[in-house]
Amino acid sequence: MKKIKYLLWLILLIFIGIFIYQNLDYFMAKTALKIDLKIFSWNWTIPELQNIAYLGICFLLGLFLTGIRGFVIQLGLKKNIKKKDATIASFKEKLAALKSELDVFQHDPYIKKELKKEPVTKQPVPNPVETGSKEGDASDTTN
Repeated sequence: MKKIKYLLWLILLIFIGIFIYQNLDYFMAKTALKIDLKIFSWNWTIPELQNIAYLGICFLLGLFLTGIRGFVIQLGLKKNIKKKDATIASFKEKLAALKSELDVFQHDPYIKKELKKEPVTKQPVPNPVETGSKEGDASDTTN
C-alpha cells in the first residue's frame, strides 16, 4: 500500500511539473498587486514578483495557518483529555470506596444472613390494559 501511495504522489507531482513547464510564460511573468481603499487616496503597491512567487507565498501562508489551527485544536484536545482523566480518577476513587463498603457488608455475619433471606425481586411486567395498549383491550373484540 505504501508503494502505491508513493507512486500516486509521484504521478501527481509529475503532472504539476508538466503543467508548470507548459505554462512557463504565465508563471514567470512579473506583476504588481495594488490595493486602493479610497480613503484619503491611500493606495499600496506590492513590488513586482513573478506569478509563481505569489502562488508559492499563498501556499506557504495556507500551510502556516493550517498548522496554527491544528496546534490550537491539539491544545483544546489536551485540555479535554485532562478533564476526562480527572473524571475517571474521581470515578475510580468512588468505585474503590463502594467496594470497601460492600466488603464490610459482606463480611458482617448479621447482614450476610439478611442478604441470604431476602431474594432479589424482579421488576413487575406492566399490564397492557393499564398502560393503554390496545393489544389487551377487551373492547376491541366484537362478535
